[in-house]
Amino acid sequence: MAAGILPAPGTEYGPCVAPCRHRDCAATRRTALKVCRHCGAPVGYERRFYEEPGYVDADRRATHADCEERAIEAERDG
Repeated sequence: MAAGILPAPGTEYGPCVAPCRHRDCAATRRTALKVCRHCGAPVGYERRFYEEPGYVDADRRATHADCEERAIEAERDG
């Protein structure tokens, strides 16, 4: 599974800074608001994250990559 990174608002590929009606901007903002299942903080921008497969797109669970990787390490170390 590859981690994604959402570009911040106002950057070259990020959503508009001001409210807009662009579908891509709305989709990016929705993903940024998804809550990490490990730490409870929003996925946000400019931070690696994973979306877990097997969920309807709008309901996909998300997790920060560093949170997921720490959880895997903790499980592995027992």
